[in-house]
Amino acid sequence: MTFDLLTTPFPWNRYSRKLAAKIENPHNAGVFDPEESEARGMRLVVGIEGDVRDGNCVQIAWLVDKEDGKIVDAKFQVYGQSALIGAAEVACDIMVGKNYDQAKRIGVDLIDKQVRDRSDVPAFPQETAPHLNLVLDAIDHAADQCGDIPLPTAYVAPPAPMQSGEVLEGGYPGWEQMAPNKKLAVIEQVLNDEIRPYIALDGGGVEIKELKENELVISYQGNCTSCFSAVGATLSYIQQTIQARVHPDLRVVPDLEMP
Repeated sequence: MTFDLLTTPFPWNRYSRKLAAKIENPHNAGVFDPEESEARGMRLVVGIEGDVRDGNCVQIAWLVDKEDGKIVDAKFQVYGQSALIGAAEVACDIMVGKNYDQAKRIGVDLIDKQVRDRSDVPAFPQETAPHLNLVLDAIDHAADQCGDIPLPTAYVAPPAPMQSGEVLEGGYPGWEQMAPNKKLAVIEQVLNDEIRPYIALDGGGVEIKELKENELVISYQGNCTSCFSAVGATLSYIQQTIQARVHPDLRVVPDLEMP
C-alpha cells in the first residue's frame, strides 16, 4: 500500500449513512486498564498495525477469557483517516462474543455488510481497502497472542447481537398481503444481512427450503450440518431474527435429514 492511499481523505457522501454514524459516534474507542483486566481474570491482548509516521495506525485491544478464548470486550485506538475509525468500530462490534479463532476469519466483506444502507451498495469506498486491511492485520496480531488459550473441542459461535433497527412491530409492512415469492425475497434479504455472515464464521450456511404459511423450513450447509447448535443456539438466533425482522408468528424449522 502506498502513502497516498493511506492519507487521501474520503468525501463523507461516499460513506453509507450507517457507516458515517459509526464514525461520528464510536462507542468502542478506548483502552483497557491492565490491572482491572487481571482482576477480572481476563487476558489483555493488543494488536497494532501501521505507523503514525505513515499517517495511519490502529490498535485493537481485547479482553479474552482465559478458559475458552472468547473475546468478552474489544476496544480500539486509531490515528489516521475516518475510514480507519469506521472499520475498527464495526470490527469491534462483530468480535465481541466470538473467540479469537473466529475473529481471525472476519473479512472485509463482513465488515462492509454490517453498515450498508443497501445490500448492493458498498458502505466503504473502494479506496479504503488499505484501511480495512490494517484493521484485519491488527486483529491477526491480537489473535496470535492467544494461541496458547485452548478452544473448546467443538466450539460454537454464540448468537450474534441484533443489528441496527428496531423490532418491526406487527411484522414487515404488508407481509400478510404479499405474494409468496415476495415473502421469500424479504426473508432472503434478512438471511443475507443478519444471519449468514455470522454462520459463515464457522464455515456453515443456511438456505430456505420452503415457506408453508407461518412455518419456514430451512436447511443447513457446511459445518452446520454436524453442529449440535443447529437445533440450539444457532436455531434460536435465526428464529429470533426472523420474528423480529419479518413477522412474529413465523416459526423456523430445520430440515435435518441427510442428503
